[in-house]
Amino acid sequence: MHGLEPQTIESIGLLKKRRAPFVIALNKIDRLYGWEPHPELPVQQALEMQADSVKAEFQQRYDFAVRQLQEQGLNACVFYENQDVRTFLNVVPTSAISGDGMMDLLFLLSTLPAKMLIDKIMYHENLECTVLEVKAIEGLGTTMDVIVVNGKLKEKQKIVVCGLEGPIVTQIRSLLTPQPMKEMRVKTPYIHHQEIKGAIGVKICANGIERALAGSNLYVVGEDDDEEELKDEVMKDLGGILKKVKKNEDGVYVQASTLGSLEALLEFLERPGEDRDGNPNPPIPVSGIGIGPVSKYDVMRCGVMLEREREWVKMCEKEYAQVGEWVSGNPLNSFKEAYACILAFDVPVLPDAERSAKEIGIPIYTAEIIYHLFDAFTKRVADIKAKKKEEAKKKALYPVVFKIVDERCVFNKKDPYILGIDVVEGTLKLGLPVVIPNVKWTGDAKTQTAATELLEFGQVMSIEKDKKAIDSATRASGNVAIRIEQRKNMKEYTFGRHWTHESLFVSRLNRESIDLLKEHFRDEVPKEDWKLVVKLKKLLNIP
Repeated sequence: MHGLEPQTIESIGLLKKRRAPFVIALNKIDRLYGWEPHPELPVQQALEMQADSVKAEFQQRYDFAVRQLQEQGLNACVFYENQDVRTFLNVVPTSAISGDGMMDLLFLLSTLPAKMLIDKIMYHENLECTVLEVKAIEGLGTTMDVIVVNGKLKEKQKIVVCGLEGPIVTQIRSLLTPQPMKEMRVKTPYIHHQEIKGAIGVKICANGIERALAGSNLYVVGEDDDEEELKDEVMKDLGGILKKVKKNEDGVYVQASTLGSLEALLEFLERPGEDRDGNPNPPIPVSGIGIGPVSKYDVMRCGVMLEREREWVKMCEKEYAQVGEWVSGNPLNSFKEAYACILAFDVPVLPDAERSAKEIGIPIYTAEIIYHLFDAFTKRVADIKAKKKEEAKKKALYPVVFKIVDERCVFNKKDPYILGIDVVEGTLKLGLPVVIPNVKWTGDAKTQTAATELLEFGQVMSIEKDKKAIDSATRASGNVAIRIEQRKNMKEYTFGRHWTHESLFVSRLNRESIDLLKEHFRDEVPKEDWKLVVKLKKLLNIP
């Protein structure tokens, strides 16, 4: 009764794409204030028996839901007022808690197909069979629950089903159905059949079906059928999905309960909608897929992504140790490790998979709603970015140009140097290494010449304003006092010979620090400071 959820809109899009007829359940009518449940009555009569305030609130919420459906390009009407079922969708007010409206919903689901889908629901001999679930049963081994819509299945028939690694060709060992009035999922003695006729749910026992895909079609290889053609036909179900998976590249590992669920999840990850500000969310790449419960095998496949990322980090660090710069990239600017996770949609996680994931360091996110998986992955990326940003603070160097106020403000001419300075441009921060270039500062990137020599002066260890310690200073701060200390084995420079009160000091930017600023602190650095980065790149000859 509170309108369309994002996942509902996604489901409507899939139904419209496949031109599938459907009914809308307007659920949670029991949440209307003052609702009196009457599950034994048709919902129209139950509504008429409610108080006027309840009727008014229902009408208000119903009109709101209809307007939302119209925004999706759908005409909708409450089912007992619907005169044209082919033009207007049936809306059934229901309550899953009290049971109101359930009889009406079941009635529509059972009668509408007979009116609208008469050609599609008529029985014919051509086999139509879909895999519902693949699971191991004690005493039977791995079995497939299938729904036989049309045609027949017989024991010993050769069948072809779709598998993740390719088509599976096997032979039906036995056909089983549960006892009358029992569910297939309930553990009871099964009835064996030599032959089964649609429409019916049946459990198939066969060899080599462990990797069969739920939601795919099942074909029987007849005497006149070409087995290779059937293999190609059965794999068409997976063909479109595999195009969205980038094997051997960076991406998350996705697990779903059926082929349809997997397709819906992949479609959402490719176009995950917009954030709260209306900006499009970036797509999430996928490097591997699986169907059914998350097993140790799936964890090991996802672990390849983590191992590849660790090898890349080792290679980058080795290059940096040899060359002194990041040739293949800086690990602090890479967030690919976030992809080393499993997004499990509506599937359980097997105990051995859970243990293996903890040992390797692979997080498994499970949810019954696609959007919850997206939120979990987004949070993972944000946490990794925050962690790397904290590490980057130690290495990120901010652009600054400052000068000594006058000769009287050189308070200590030897290490540690204590100076009274004015910031000319940029932001002076604690820990910043500073140098003195041997060329004139013009303040213009176009006319600035590159320095041929730099005096490595030291590192800013403290900043004071009016005898109070501060973390940073800008031009607006006015005169500040700073202490500059030299690192071990640094050359000490003599005042009057190597530097004077007229010397200009700049931060010792490099390629690595600029990249860190761009990746982690882009929004925190003022626009004027980015212009200063361009000037300092010219002065310090940074590529």
